[in-house]
Amino acid sequence: MIRALIPALFAALLLVSNPASAETPTTIPDAVATALTRLIEQHSPEELERLTADEVEAALTDTERELFATRHVSFTVNVPAEVFVYQETRFDESEPFWLQQRGFELTDHVVMRDSDRFRVWRKAFDAGEVGLGINAFHRSGRHYFVSVTPQDPAATLEISNLYPGYLEVERFDEGARVYLEETFGRASVVPPALRGHAVIVMDNNRTNAVQLTSVYRQTRHPAQDKPDQLLLTWSDEPTTTQTIQWRTSTAIEQGGVRYMKKSAYHNFDRPEPTEVAADTRVLETPRNTNDPVVHRHTAVLRDLEPDTEYVYSVGDDTGGWTELAEFRTAPGRVQPFSFIYMGDVQNGMDRWQSVVHDAFRERPDAAFYLLAGDLVNRGNDRDDWDDFFHAAEGVFNRRPLVPLLGNHEYHGGPPDLYHDLLTLPTNGPDTIPPERAYHFEYGNALFVILDSMLPPELQSEWLDEVLGASNATWKFVSYHHPAYSTGRWRDNPHIREHWVPIIDKHGVDFVFQGHDHVYQRTYPMRNNQRVATAAEGTYYVIAVAGTKMYSIDREHPAPVVLTNTITWQVIDIQLQGNRLVYRAYDLDQNLVDEVIIEK
Repeated sequence: MIRALIPALFAALLLVSNPASAETPTTIPDAVATALTRLIEQHSPEELERLTADEVEAALTDTERELFATRHVSFTVNVPAEVFVYQETRFDESEPFWLQQRGFELTDHVVMRDSDRFRVWRKAFDAGEVGLGINAFHRSGRHYFVSVTPQDPAATLEISNLYPGYLEVERFDEGARVYLEETFGRASVVPPALRGHAVIVMDNNRTNAVQLTSVYRQTRHPAQDKPDQLLLTWSDEPTTTQTIQWRTSTAIEQGGVRYMKKSAYHNFDRPEPTEVAADTRVLETPRNTNDPVVHRHTAVLRDLEPDTEYVYSVGDDTGGWTELAEFRTAPGRVQPFSFIYMGDVQNGMDRWQSVVHDAFRERPDAAFYLLAGDLVNRGNDRDDWDDFFHAAEGVFNRRPLVPLLGNHEYHGGPPDLYHDLLTLPTNGPDTIPPERAYHFEYGNALFVILDSMLPPELQSEWLDEVLGASNATWKFVSYHHPAYSTGRWRDNPHIREHWVPIIDKHGVDFVFQGHDHVYQRTYPMRNNQRVATAAEGTYYVIAVAGTKMYSIDREHPAPVVLTNTITWQVIDIQLQGNRLVYRAYDLDQNLVDEVIIEK
């Protein structure tokens, strides 16, 4: 059944906005691009900030309006049916624009999801396709959800051809899911007349998929001719390759990397550097009104020597070359190493700038930085990413970034900008889009990166295979949503159901997580229970590196829990005694937690 959903899953998740040049858009992303471009051309930045939903609708073409009114969610019913749309009451009754225009009538029903109230709209449909429109033109509130019931109570209803294909159908009753994200809770009050309907469980991350008001932004760091946002990642074997990315203005049409061994650079008879041409792509973000188009350059250096320091510069003869930076390839044999782990950055980039630079200053020996999702607050707003790269300037050009997806990378739709800006391994499962899960080995350790925003069952078989195939001494898994959350409404039972048994089976040492905006390190855990030693179980860590903080409102299997505390963590892999030393530090470099494991 899962594999039957894969084509639709890909179709829903891989949509990207094409340049707004087509006269007649055929998809919602195309329509967003054409509408955005036209609105920007016709209004000043000040006018754009004041645009209302009614003004946006009035400016749409007939084709755009039809797409926004009918192609956001769709499904097929086999018999005449009544379709109910549940709209959060913080929205005005006039939005989304298509509800009343398409003949939906407001009922007297009210449904509760915890403290959130939803008014209920109803319309009768013949058997066949039902197409529903967007959630809103602005960034606010929960996504609507939908229930369906046959017009003839004696008829048997079947719902098919769901779009997006990863949406699910359940029986509507009190306690039923209405969003795929477990953290948003369940329906708490359902009138008897609506119970027993088929409820289509919605993806709340599509709330702002068509945001055309309060969306026009100005970056504080527009691109220049000289390269910036210099970033190291791995997209292939860390022992013999290095992926390097950077940005320029559109005046720079190409670029490259010049590099050599650091030992050769210091020779009196210095050789000429090796030069590798970059792949240059246009990145269009029309909502950034002061810098809508930039060039992104990516080069992959290959056939490098393991455990070797290299110096490099990027650029071209037009925009100039950057100052020398350096990197070291992963060791080809077992030897000691260290790495940095951080939780959510998301907010407070100015503060995080000092955190990441303090970590680099205190532990310059760390080989790379693992960030457990929510790197930025608004994943499809480029100005947030510009702030992120600016804050990390001088660090990620010398130490690779190992990122993963959090829920905020999905804000505004699929994580397109994440993929545009980061070049990552493509060795993940074929059941999800590439680069959203991946793995690599460094020294005697295996690192497995997962996307907890996607259904975990789509990654479980692959996770089992990757962990089972590795003979690494140390095994680490990282994903965003915690298995053992500190928040009552942030619980993630689907993670415990699908991934924890596999983590138990293969003796994973640490799981690095984010999302909860607290610091928590559990006891060793196995089968969702505390065990006596690290040899019997796995440590699960939650951390936060930004300024947004949450409270704790549930019991937790943890000896160390800290609120309102920014931390960064360093993990030392030592060969003497096969020892791992895990340490967490606060902003003042105080040691707030420590774990030592020997194998």
